[in-house]
Amino acid sequence: MGILLLSIVLSIILFIGWSAWPWSLHEQVTTGDIRTLEPTVMVDIDEHPSVFKIFTWNLGFLYGEGSEGPGYVPQDKKFYDDKLKALGEMIKEKSPDVVCLQEIDFDSQRSFFMNQAEFVAHAAGYPYIAEAASWNANYIPFPYWPISSNFGRMKSGGAILSKYPIVSQRVTLLKKPHSNPWWYNLFYLHRYFQKVVIDFGDKRFSIINLHLEAFDKADRKEQIQELLKVIKDENIDFICGDFNMVPKNATKRSKFFNEDNYENDPSAELMQTSGLGEVIPDEFYDIKEARYFTYPSSKPDRRLDYIFYRRDRKMMKAEVFTSALSDHLPIGASFQIDSPRFNPYSQ
Repeated sequence: MGILLLSIVLSIILFIGWSAWPWSLHEQVTTGDIRTLEPTVMVDIDEHPSVFKIFTWNLGFLYGEGSEGPGYVPQDKKFYDDKLKALGEMIKEKSPDVVCLQEIDFDSQRSFFMNQAEFVAHAAGYPYIAEAASWNANYIPFPYWPISSNFGRMKSGGAILSKYPIVSQRVTLLKKPHSNPWWYNLFYLHRYFQKVVIDFGDKRFSIINLHLEAFDKADRKEQIQELLKVIKDENIDFICGDFNMVPKNATKRSKFFNEDNYENDPSAELMQTSGLGEVIPDEFYDIKEARYFTYPSSKPDRRLDYIFYRRDRKMMKAEVFTSALSDHLPIGASFQIDSPRFNPYSQ
């Protein structure tokens, strides 16, 4: 009996060790992966651009609502293929210069091991791509039951698609929540800052794509404090992503359908000390806040996604787009960065 029990314990330990490999608990800095693709049809670019257009979108690996686990039911490959094609068409139509994506799969069982970022880049005609894997494990045993619904093999994170060359990348994988048990954190995703430098015509932009902690306010506060240090020490032009915070003037901060609670969360106030502008300022948000909600996509009741920018950039337009492809809605913003090189009123 003792040998049997020991064998069971050792088997469990070995399974956990294999499943959570490569083990990763602490903050890490990596270079990520930058690649140049050759899409069949290339997106149009301007050699001397005067307007810069940027998107941010948490894709939830294109599952839609329920991607977090509760209510999740595995879908077939056609489900993801159809959504990837639709996403590629939408990005091609809107034609942003840079697309910042969160929760996108690179090599995951749940999405049939498709590199979703690469597929969309090819479909939309974007030649430059940077990937930041923030969740990497041999086997994720979640959702817990039934076992057939387990996510399994996982490689997921953030990606940046660009019309213009990405010359460098730095990925900071942030510490996992202190409040989680160590064994839970073995399987938990890293939150991250994905910083790239892009040659945009005759200019060079530093852009951060990020995904911050959703379930631990103290941890999210630490992450924003770390972000503020980066902003202070480096010349950052744009910051995009899922901050998992609501605006400081949000009229509803708790009692959401999924029990999320943003009461006593200083995240938005901390970001206001960054010196950066935000594409949907408080005075616009206060007039009609529901217009700017980004989550959940079917019946949005809060704003979690943001685009911050250096105040010497002239913001022209910002909007939230409707879509059923993800559980979040995308945000797009345009900036005038130079004088037009032609008369827009001439024929």
